[in-house]
Amino acid sequence: MGKIQSNIGIASQKALRWLNHNTSHTPAKDDFPLRDESDPRILYVLSERARRISLKVKVSDREVQVIVPGVRHIKAAAKFAHDQIDWINVQLEQLPPPQPFLPGHEILYRGLPYRLIKPEGRGRARIDNIARKIIVPSPDIDSFAGRVRRFLIREAREELEAATYHFAEKLGKPIGKITVRDTSSRWGSCITRNGEGHISYSWRLICAPANILDYVAAHECAHLIEPNHSQDFWDVCDSLFDDVKSCKKWLNQNGARLHAVGADY
Repeated sequence: MGKIQSNIGIASQKALRWLNHNTSHTPAKDDFPLRDESDPRILYVLSERARRISLKVKVSDREVQVIVPGVRHIKAAAKFAHDQIDWINVQLEQLPPPQPFLPGHEILYRGLPYRLIKPEGRGRARIDNIARKIIVPSPDIDSFAGRVRRFLIREAREELEAATYHFAEKLGKPIGKITVRDTSSRWGSCITRNGEGHISYSWRLICAPANILDYVAAHECAHLIEPNHSQDFWDVCDSLFDDVKSCKKWLNQNGARLHAVGADY
């Protein structure tokens, strides 16, 4: 449930009780975004600019956002969401199955299914590529998911740093900083500061095939030359990487599978 908390912060207990209809308290602005405890797939998002209550499917977060046009409309928004539960179920059931970080479950790693293994005790996590296993020692089940996530982030950082320096060197451009995080809208981004490239990536690229990770690194490095997506940019991309079109297509078709890695529902 760490992912949920990171998305919404710590909502007040009064607000959560209100969503469960246990109190007449109306949530305050600071309580939003607010997760529906009776159905954690539903997130209430306050928007003062919205003119009506609406539903928005957020594929990357595997949730439906209920857009609330002002705090005074929260009760109507909750009723609307629950009245539309059949529609919500249909939309979310179209997403790829979740791949939770649980012992014995399979997750995508380098484009292939690997089984998660939890030996007792402590030790370094490792990959068994022959048996397709990710072995993550953990003293208890509560800490297992966090250890798996941190291990995948380390693996992603190592591969992305190597790919980034490789393509940046081809272009003769210096790299200032590389960060790896959990992004929902982009697989990567690049800005230039003081003549150096600062590139950020999604750790979920380690779950994609190796050529997909390399393509994203080449794509971001191309922005060191062309900061837009003009034809000149794509020409730079093609000069760095041989299979741009098929990798773009793979990400469009399989991005939701990458976002399913680590999801509980």
